[in-house]
Amino acid sequence: MTEGVPEEKTPEKLTFTDKIDFKFTAAYEAYSRAFDAVESAVKKDLNDAVTKLHDGKMDYGLFYNTINQHIQGAERGGSFRRARIEGQRKQEYAKDERKRGRNERYRG
Repeated sequence: MTEGVPEEKTPEKLTFTDKIDFKFTAAYEAYSRAFDAVESAVKKDLNDAVTKLHDGKMDYGLFYNTINQHIQGAERGGSFRRARIEGQRKQEYAKDERKRGRNERYRG
């Protein structure tokens, strides 16, 4: 043991009882899941983020970005990307189906 170096204790999960709106409750749930998933070195940053959100010093977008940065290494390798869904109009779909049907009849 070295004498001048204080022991680092693991930060504890914070609880808030005075703010009960839905947005903060959802943000707290995300914080709670992230807090349980990461190592103790990151828990202090998560506590700082949720405290700033509670005090109104941070907006929800920045809070979720902070949470996602910390859990990326712990749970998943990449960030969430939306997949582009390409649709087709009903008339275009029916036209393509008729064409496929004609091709199948005359080829087979």
